[in-house]
Amino acid sequence: MPISQGLILDNATDAVTELMTTSESAFSKIAGYDLDTYEKEEGDIDGPFAVAVSIACDNDGQIVWFSSSTFLEDMYNAWSAGSNSDLAMNALSSLIGEREAMAIRSKSLNYNYLSISDSTASLLKVLMIGVFPLGYLCIGIGVILKRRRKQNEAG
Repeated sequence: MPISQGLILDNATDAVTELMTTSESAFSKIAGYDLDTYEKEEGDIDGPFAVAVSIACDNDGQIVWFSSSTFLEDMYNAWSAGSNSDLAMNALSSLIGEREAMAIRSKSLNYNYLSISDSTASLLKVLMIGVFPLGYLCIGIGVILKRRRKQNEAG
C-alpha cells in the first residue's frame, strides 16, 4: 500500500475490521513530505497501523477504506503483480453482497537484482556497440569477396 496514511484504531467497536496492517516495526513520520531522513526520529509515531479497513454501518451498509489514493496506479499495481487491483475488485464484490472467497495472488518479496560493476558494463558496451558489429561487418565483406571471386573464376 504505497504512500499510505496509517490508521490507528481503538478496539472499542466491532464495526471496524482491519483488512491490511503494517508490521510491528512500522512508524509514521511526523514531518510528512518534508523529510530529512527515512530513519526513525524522536516524535515519530510507532505502529502497527491499519492501511485498509472495512466498516460495518448500523443500517446494514458497509464501507471499505484504503488509506492510499495511489495504490491502483499502474506502477504500484505492477509492483504488486496486479494484487492491488485484485484487492480493490474483491472489496467492491464484498460491498455488493458477493460472499465467495476473496483471492489475492501471492507476491514474492525476495528480489534478486542484477548488479553489474562499472568495468563489466564498459566491457559489455564495447563488445555490443563496437566489436560485434565490426565482426559481423567483416564477415559480411568476406562472404561478398568470396562470392565475387567464385563468380569471376566461373566466368
